[in-house]
Amino acid sequence: MKKVEDLFILDVFHDAKIIAGHSGLNRYVESIEISETPDVRDYMSANSLLLTTGYAFKDNPKELCQLISNIHDLPCAGIGIKLRRFIDEVPQEVVDLANSLNFPIIQIPVSLTLGKVGHQLLGFLWDNKTEELYYALHVHKRFTNMMMKGYTIKALIVNIGLLLKSPVLLINPLGEVTASSDHFKRENMKLLQEHVLAAFKQNMDYYRSHNRISIIHPVEGQPPIKLRVFPVKTMRLFPYLLIVFNPDELRYPSSQLAIEQASTVISATLLKHEAIQQNNRMLKNNFFGSLVDGKITSKQEIIHRGNQFNLLDNNRYLSILCKIDDHTQNFLQQSDEVLNQIYDLISDYLKKTVTKLGIQNIFFMKDTHFVILLQFSSSFDDTLKDSIRTSLEEFQQEAFDRLKISLSFGIGNYVNEVTSIPVSYTEALEAWENGFNLYQRKFVNLYETKKIQELIRLIPTVQLQKFYENTLRSLAYPKTKDEEDLIKTMVVFLDNHCEIAITSKKLYVHRNTVKYRIAKCEEILNYSVNDPKNSLHLRMALLMRSMFQTIGG
Repeated sequence: MKKVEDLFILDVFHDAKIIAGHSGLNRYVESIEISETPDVRDYMSANSLLLTTGYAFKDNPKELCQLISNIHDLPCAGIGIKLRRFIDEVPQEVVDLANSLNFPIIQIPVSLTLGKVGHQLLGFLWDNKTEELYYALHVHKRFTNMMMKGYTIKALIVNIGLLLKSPVLLINPLGEVTASSDHFKRENMKLLQEHVLAAFKQNMDYYRSHNRISIIHPVEGQPPIKLRVFPVKTMRLFPYLLIVFNPDELRYPSSQLAIEQASTVISATLLKHEAIQQNNRMLKNNFFGSLVDGKITSKQEIIHRGNQFNLLDNNRYLSILCKIDDHTQNFLQQSDEVLNQIYDLISDYLKKTVTKLGIQNIFFMKDTHFVILLQFSSSFDDTLKDSIRTSLEEFQQEAFDRLKISLSFGIGNYVNEVTSIPVSYTEALEAWENGFNLYQRKFVNLYETKKIQELIRLIPTVQLQKFYENTLRSLAYPKTKDEEDLIKTMVVFLDNHCEIAITSKKLYVHRNTVKYRIAKCEEILNYSVNDPKNSLHLRMALLMRSMFQTIGG
């Protein structure tokens, strides 16, 4: 059943004023009566709202006290009175009585007729769909005004929680909380939030495509957690998700339409924020693109222009190049918009990964790849190098599991001057290219490998080719896809210390397939791949592969 306070979402009550009885706005209202007679009580039904000009009391407005006393016990929802027609103002005695009884007195705007007001109120009371529509429009206006006033996403979500009287979460495409209602300040709700987020992160694809969800409660014996999910679309590849808890318990008229109107405003707010981010990203990409291309050489200019992007002076700098692997590359080259969306996802992920290392970082795009510029004041030792590599490999696997995106990385050496950043970038690019020749996809390759190749090139080509062919035998020049698979398996197998489990995981094949391929390689080579000496020879020969690939074709 509707209450008096619900009527204020209607246009006819938009400029109405509550003169008295604020505490009685929760009175139920079922019907509307329009009357100018003092004995109206005899004709009114319970829970009616009386509309009047006060004509019957124009000579003695204080007699309104008697009317209010008479209809209060019906019960009556309240009085809507049109002043300045016959009565200029409601006497203070009447206001005091109404306040004492928590009896609402509402001043109707002079510009409206009682007939128009009554017609719209009755239509609202008797038509649930109409009410839901009016309520949705009210919600849209309210949240649009908030957006125009510069309310943050956090403030908007808090207000949705207050409006629905239910917990609300907004999560980004990665399943991380962007904002939450105040309900989650309580410890028991924090536990619930973590539980729900963990479930979403495990299978974001499923939850993006389902709007009604039930999740097992973390506390044994408790009923399942029921959720309603509303996608909030932005420029990103995947939508944000607005999650409403206990949707079946929402108070009428908090309908799906009303929540969708609020989510539309949230979408507009996020789009505004993303447009600003996109502009900043374009400026950043232009600056760092020019820097790594060697077009900016003055240290003073680099520091001055880079300051707005948090580029620090007197640090060590290391470049990491990240590229999306073959099966999506052609698609991405055709769509700058999708590339930007992927950039958002990857940069969000990588920032969290790199931040865990305690290293300051800058992300930018160069052509069709992503660049991470690490800035650190400590020395770059093997421990830090291993930490970076391990973090990238973990991120690599997580990106594949959660986003179905296969990534590969090239890591350059660190440099001591901002003017040398292009050197580190070039090394990262070469490390990626060399890794691609060796592994094709899903690798993390350091620049040190390139140094070995440079040493190899000092040896006469004839001797190198002889060593290459003797070591790899018929696999030196593979002619079939099966032979290519054998080479690829052997590269990954050797690079991962002959671990079958890791090799199968990286190649996305069964362990038995790896065992079969390695056994087949040993059969062709006529020696054990696991033998340390043979392993070293094989790794050296495989590094030469790019030099002799065209010979056997």
